[in-house]
Amino acid sequence: MPRTSILALAGIALVLAGCGSSKSSSSSSSTSAAASSATATPSASSSPFLANLGSVSKVASTVPANGDVNPYGIVFVSSSVGKLQAGQMLISNFNAKEGAKESGQGTGTTIVQVSTAGKVSPFATIDAKTLPVPCPGGVGLTTALNILPGGYVVVGSLPTTDGKSATAKYGCLIVLDSKGRTVETIASKNIQGPWDSTAKSEGSKTTLFVSNALNGGAAKGIHTIDNSTVLRIELESGENQTPKVLSETVIANGIPWADSAEALVLGPTGLALGSNGTLYVASTDGDRILAISEAMTRTTPAAKGGTVLTEGGHLKEPLGMVLAPNGNIITSNGGDGNMVETTPAGQQVAVQTADKKTGAGSLFGLAIDPEGKGIYFVDDGENTLNFLHEGQPAQTASATPATPATKSISLSVHTLPTVGAVLVNADGRTLYTFAPDNHSKVTCVSSCATLWPPLKLASGEAAAGPPQLKASLLGSDPDPEGGSVVTYAGWPLYTYEADSTAGQDNGQAIEANGGRWYVIAPSGKVITTH
Repeated sequence: MPRTSILALAGIALVLAGCGSSKSSSSSSSTSAAASSATATPSASSSPFLANLGSVSKVASTVPANGDVNPYGIVFVSSSVGKLQAGQMLISNFNAKEGAKESGQGTGTTIVQVSTAGKVSPFATIDAKTLPVPCPGGVGLTTALNILPGGYVVVGSLPTTDGKSATAKYGCLIVLDSKGRTVETIASKNIQGPWDSTAKSEGSKTTLFVSNALNGGAAKGIHTIDNSTVLRIELESGENQTPKVLSETVIANGIPWADSAEALVLGPTGLALGSNGTLYVASTDGDRILAISEAMTRTTPAAKGGTVLTEGGHLKEPLGMVLAPNGNIITSNGGDGNMVETTPAGQQVAVQTADKKTGAGSLFGLAIDPEGKGIYFVDDGENTLNFLHEGQPAQTASATPATPATKSISLSVHTLPTVGAVLVNADGRTLYTFAPDNHSKVTCVSSCATLWPPLKLASGEAAAGPPQLKASLLGSDPDPEGGSVVTYAGWPLYTYEADSTAGQDNGQAIEANGGRWYVIAPSGKVITTH
């Protein structure tokens, strides 16, 4: 992904008052690449992880002796063995040296090791001619980078001959030992442009998830196609035991990818495995985060990549992905220099500027600091490893440095199978209107409000929501029992106690407490269908 010069890095956090969009809510030890390095249990009360990360520091250049550029993958080393040093990071390069005979995307061959103090050492240079088994197309190292039991390193290869997707081949997964020597090549019909990966290891067994971002379209002259996949590979490895593939299962298909002159390909990229077994996927084309339920055990592929957890909003070509210590999902934008934090319920809760360059961003792989003090990330415009950490205080989206932030209560949007997009609260619970309110005032009180709790505003709070919601339709009405209730298009909003989790609409179109209850669309239209 060649880049022009980058402006000075900066980190100004904007904690969003519920900004972002939500389409659906679905949600051990773990080793990972630019994906999940933590599987913390989500906490609805946790503050955004990005909120206090206001400074960016350069750690080191990632350019090795041969001049390879465009760092993509990043993974922490957990145990020292061979050349691997615990607490340091491995970083893969996607491009050969600029100006070289075969320079361009999909031609990088090196992995470097970098300490948190900035010490850089070579880990491996991979020669396509000496691989144990040829890799279809050659070598071009991607963001897919993990460390398996026994100190084996597995890295994705999506090779090209001229940096264009039309010459890209399916590639493979390349396995190296702890000394950086290639020992195995994993190639199959299911591995087609391995773009990123994440892994969970228990004992000698590893479950490796790989996002495929090619699937053969460009070679046929097709420049946008919904045929990318996510693959689950079960592996076994250990000390002096080369990784053995036990099984391969496609767990999601129908994900879009698009030909891109600048980025080579826009497709499924970052992956992160939630503590409940949901695999999150950054779908770069479409600005989405997808959720694949039961990713560890499912035997059939989730159509269209699974459920759309969130889309649009502050997501602009999301690439790298990692889970924060609070269980939220952090993604790096390829379309600008921002990182975005999203809850497992699909609410975008914070955005952090890590690179001030506008337009095509330079962020890719992410890794959480083992002590939880920040995020390490690669900048493929500067060819550096950087650290986003605590610094200047975060600002709310609506505040200026001289103006105190207004507290807000957040609404979002969720797509229900029967009625489409509807309003939900910050926890993803469906919101309802009550027909007797007559589009004007709160009438559900006393025992009614016990079963249908109104969405209340505390003193000094205002309602806020993602771009799909019209700010002009947000408001509030006095509650006869005290305080105010959030309204949308004039309708007071309520949740329903019989909806035990996000994504349910058990109250839709039922008659209770003296009137009918209906969900409401982002347009402000009350939906009366069952």
